[in-house]
Amino acid sequence: MNNPIVYWSIAGILFIWGAAYAGLVLFSFFVSSPEHWNALVAEGRIRAEYAIYISEIPGWVIVTTVIAALTRLLGALALLLRNAWAFPFYSISLCSVVVIMFRGFVLADVASVIRTSQIVLEFAFLSISVFAVWYTFAQVNGGVLR
Repeated sequence: MNNPIVYWSIAGILFIWGAAYAGLVLFSFFVSSPEHWNALVAEGRIRAEYAIYISEIPGWVIVTTVIAALTRLLGALALLLRNAWAFPFYSISLCSVVVIMFRGFVLADVASVIRTSQIVLEFAFLSISVFAVWYTFAQVNGGVLR
């Protein structure tokens, strides 16, 4: 795993993924309005039940989501800087995502209000979170991150 092209490609992709997620969280919870969600429903992009679900997300879940986004982005920055802090940042992000997904899928039954493609996407993103933790752990152990 000492190939610099592979390392920088993965680091770059994880940075883009982290920045995109941070932007999505910022937009979803702090910029968008009920009118935005209603427009998505009218366009058929999301179900009306999902718009209601989003409007009822508890504050602690929003805080946990912000933590997941922030630590994911910090993990990516640390990875780009070849800093070992990438591993704990990605680990915190993964733990936060697991809490969010447990709440969403087990406690709040979000699967009943979203499309199958959204469910698949959520689990793909969980897989990327697991990969980021594994990858940074391997890079720390390999001496690439200090």
